[in-house]
Amino acid sequence: MLIVDVSQIPPEGVEVDSPLEAGEVHLDGEASFALQPGGMLRCRLERGDDDTVHVRGHLAAHLGVECGRCLAPFPLPVEQDLDLFYLPHREDAEEEDEVELADREMVVAYYQGGRLDLGEMIREQFFLGLPLKRLCREDCRGLCPGCGNNRNTASCDCVPEDMNPRLGVLAKLLKGSS
Repeated sequence: MLIVDVSQIPPEGVEVDSPLEAGEVHLDGEASFALQPGGMLRCRLERGDDDTVHVRGHLAAHLGVECGRCLAPFPLPVEQDLDLFYLPHREDAEEEDEVELADREMVVAYYQGGRLDLGEMIREQFFLGLPLKRLCREDCRGLCPGCGNNRNTASCDCVPEDMNPRLGVLAKLLKGSS
C-alpha cells in the first residue's frame, strides 16, 4: 500500500519496497501514458520531530507512450532518484491570492490528515519525467502527410505538397538514387 500513516513511521525510519500498479499511483484513465507492469519504488521514509517526512530512494518504471512523430506506441523508461521533503498541511494557513513563500517551502510538498500518499508523489514524478517531445527513436521519420504511412516501416511514392514544383526534377533524381 502506498498510503503511509506518518505517525506510524518509527524513529529509525521505514523501508518501502513496493511494486507499482496504475490504481495505486492514480493513473487509472490517464490518457497521455500508461504504467506498464514491472515498476518498483524503493525508498526510505524518515520522520522528523516536526512531522516532516524525508523520502529518499529510487523509482523505476516503464511508461507506455505514443511517439510524437509516427504515433507508434513505445515503452519509455523512467529511472529517477528521489530526495523529497513533505510537511504537514497547515490548516491555519491564510487563503489569499498572493502568498510569499520562504525558500524552504519552495522545495517541499505537503501531506494532509496525517497520511502521506506515495502514489500521488510517484504520479507527479512521472509527469515531471516525461519529455516534451516523446520520440520512439531519435531518427524517427514520422508519418507521410499524404498517405499516412509510417515512414519508419514503409516507403511511399507521395510527393510532399509543400515542395516547390521547380524542385520536382531534384525529387526524381533522389528517388532514382535510392
